[in-house]
Amino acid sequence: MCEECGCNGEKQKDKMIFLDKSVTELNDSIADKTRIFLKEKSILCINIMGAPGSGKTTVIEGIADLIPRKEIAVIQGDLESDVDKKRLEKMNIETFQINTHSGCHLNADMIESAISGMNLDGKKYLFIENVGNLVCPAGVKMGQHINIVISSTTEGSDKPKKYPLVFMDSRLIVISKYDLKDAVDFNEKGYVDDIVKINGRARIIKTSSKDSESFTEMAHFIEHERKHLLEREHEH
Repeated sequence: MCEECGCNGEKQKDKMIFLDKSVTELNDSIADKTRIFLKEKSILCINIMGAPGSGKTTVIEGIADLIPRKEIAVIQGDLESDVDKKRLEKMNIETFQINTHSGCHLNADMIESAISGMNLDGKKYLFIENVGNLVCPAGVKMGQHINIVISSTTEGSDKPKKYPLVFMDSRLIVISKYDLKDAVDFNEKGYVDDIVKINGRARIIKTSSKDSESFTEMAHFIEHERKHLLEREHEH
């Protein structure tokens, strides 16, 4: 007998195991239930993705100045701390904190649990601020109706090329910190051209915390998306 592996010295045959189920089947099933539940409550669920410091919370704050705050709820995802949750609560926005500790993204089970602990009466918009990351959250179903990517000028204009998947499945791309584009030599044309190649259907909006009016187009966008969601509900 081989001392290293315990075999009888004969060549071991490889075994092939066929998996007839998706590895994300359970997650996706929970996500589908959440998506339907929120639609029945006339709530548009928006998954916001972006790198750490891209301005995800700032964008939510900007929208909350244009849409009644009583209509907004937020699920805040971070590895640790509740810093951003406290920021939103100062604006009287219903916010639930999820700390993943070592997890690099939120999943459907986390969102389902969060929703069970929230008061969604009268809410029209549920923002899921995902963990800061341009890789792990891409393609993960949680019950959202639309995906939005926040990408700041300070991150550089090469992000669509480096992380195409997260941009590929998003309805809206927000170029944040637009007021700093010249200071950081942001190549806007190259950035937009790359987005169009990856996802030609995505809408691109520019925002800046220095200009509250810059969030108006985004507020109109999500209002329009909710209207379409409810129209599709009435069709069935």
